[in-house]
Amino acid sequence: MKSKTSCFNRTIFLKNTTTFWPMWVLYLLYLLSTMPLPIWSQAKADYMEQTAQEIANRSYYIVESVVEIQIFPFPVFLFAMTAGLLVFSYLYVPRNANMIHALPVTRGELFVTNYLSGLSFLIVPQLISFVAMLLVCLANEITHIQYLMTGLLVMMGEAFFAYSLAVLVAMFTGQLIAMPVFFFVTNYLYVGCLYLVATVVELLSYGVSDFWNPGVSCILSPLYYLNNNVRARVVYGAGAKANAVESINISGMWLIGIYAAVAAVFVVLAYQIYKRRQLESAGDWLSVRVLKPIFRWGFAAGGGILLSLFFVEAFIVYAIGKDGALVNAYPWVAASMLVFGFICFFAAEMLIDKRFRVFTKKRLAEWGCFSAAAVLLLTLFEFDIFGIERRLPQAEEVKTAFVYMDYPVEVPEEDLEELLELHRKILADKKTNLEVLNSGKGYYYTTVRYYLKDGGKLERRYAIPVTEEYLSDAESPAARFLEWESRAGNLRKQLFGPGYETNDYQVGHIDRYNDEGEYDYYTLDGEELTQVLDALQRDIDAGNFGTYYTYCVREENVTYRNELSFEYRTENLYYDNYDYYSSYRGAVETADASAERVNGFSENQVYTSVRFGAGCANLVETLNELGIIDDTWKLMTNEEYDGTQQ
Repeated sequence: MKSKTSCFNRTIFLKNTTTFWPMWVLYLLYLLSTMPLPIWSQAKADYMEQTAQEIANRSYYIVESVVEIQIFPFPVFLFAMTAGLLVFSYLYVPRNANMIHALPVTRGELFVTNYLSGLSFLIVPQLISFVAMLLVCLANEITHIQYLMTGLLVMMGEAFFAYSLAVLVAMFTGQLIAMPVFFFVTNYLYVGCLYLVATVVELLSYGVSDFWNPGVSCILSPLYYLNNNVRARVVYGAGAKANAVESINISGMWLIGIYAAVAAVFVVLAYQIYKRRQLESAGDWLSVRVLKPIFRWGFAAGGGILLSLFFVEAFIVYAIGKDGALVNAYPWVAASMLVFGFICFFAAEMLIDKRFRVFTKKRLAEWGCFSAAAVLLLTLFEFDIFGIERRLPQAEEVKTAFVYMDYPVEVPEEDLEELLELHRKILADKKTNLEVLNSGKGYYYTTVRYYLKDGGKLERRYAIPVTEEYLSDAESPAARFLEWESRAGNLRKQLFGPGYETNDYQVGHIDRYNDEGEYDYYTLDGEELTQVLDALQRDIDAGNFGTYYTYCVREENVTYRNELSFEYRTENLYYDNYDYYSSYRGAVETADASAERVNGFSENQVYTSVRFGAGCANLVETLNELGIIDDTWKLMTNEEYDGTQQ
């Protein structure tokens, strides 16, 4: 009778299941405690719902909270790594590796059996917890179980990819401790490299700021990308059903499909490596010879840059001061890169060779090549060979632009060409601007941000001169930016948000002080609130407020210690000017999804405070006429207030 060839060994599978039972039991307990149990506890909790709609919404909220836990990738990746590490742990001990491969089973049989063993440690607990959730939902009359099924599919897809990646990583090393390290690094390698490069560019390229802008390419960092793109949220209705939850949207399903397809490739690749794996590699950091020079160079580059950045940052903080800046960081970065690159390069070689005597002529020559390449690349950034610091968008490419000197100012379309010309002037005056920065005084940091029509963003940050000489030139960048800040519309946006025209003001407050330094919090409402707001608007139109919001030229002790504050609701999706500036593109969707609205207004109260001084003649006069400020309760500068304490 012909013998049968099998790719699965039942005995090994059962042995893995019984040997490594703590892992899958722990995973099962984690799933049961974070999914079925919360559904039960939330369903049985006492609530104060008054309407059938609120009760129906709560059912959605409960399911959404559990689906969020289901699709959260980090625990899945953690247990997947553990499963892969356990079932292939025999590869990391020479005696175990030789013993297992001496058994009358093929490598294909070993691989498939161990792979399926580890995968079952993840999938079976997920299925059990899903059944438990169904029973709990049915017991509590929660009917939206289709979303739990979708969440299960997402979780299983994440498990398939994470486990396949873990097995592939396990094939590249012969060290038990190296496997989880390599697994973590693999999941963040691409995004980490982008971040390090962006940080170096910002240090070496004049004015480059916020260069770190992760996009779709970060799909190459799986755990990072899944964590940021797989989401669950409730979806509300429209019109009369605006307060009713209609469904739960689970985003990122397409992403799970892509990663599942990649996981299948990983399984095949891992099997091919396993078939060719040398048993002698047990105990080695790398089991594939071709990866050793890549590991040396990668470890030296990543570790060298990271340590160099820590060193430069520490130098700025402790040698220059927390508010200081390196006018020319290139020599510091290059020198520290040589030192730390040397340390990391030969540390990697020690890990590979498992000995300390690694300073051979061959390795020193290789390190010399690495150092030359590293310094050359840094030099290219320093001299802007890639044109990063000189890059400016064309006017037709810009959706909107902002200048942030004292506060964010949106540049209107008619002033966009002027902004670009001022930006070119800043670049042309690079040497002069750096000299002023190096002097330690007479400069002010200013950010220029462009939101582009193609969805991109370009941001630059410069220290520009604000001395009397430069400000006397009406066409200088600082003078022009200050003029834009002084415009009434821009100041209103800063004080009352982009939707200031439709704000619904409800109450105001003002701090008052007496000659003994005592404090009183006075509330404005009704007619007082209307008159104070009207006086404030007249001062804005008269240009009386600008000096209190321009820090770079404001004289000391001209602002009152007293502060006006207002509470209001707004129809605008952006609550304040900085929110509008910082999340110009993304905040629309976020605010639209999260803000609950009543009669067109946000339910969230918006709070804003207003600084002012004696120059705000209309406001000061109105406060006196209303008797809010009198002989007892006064307006005081900090200097005057300090005098009352003596």
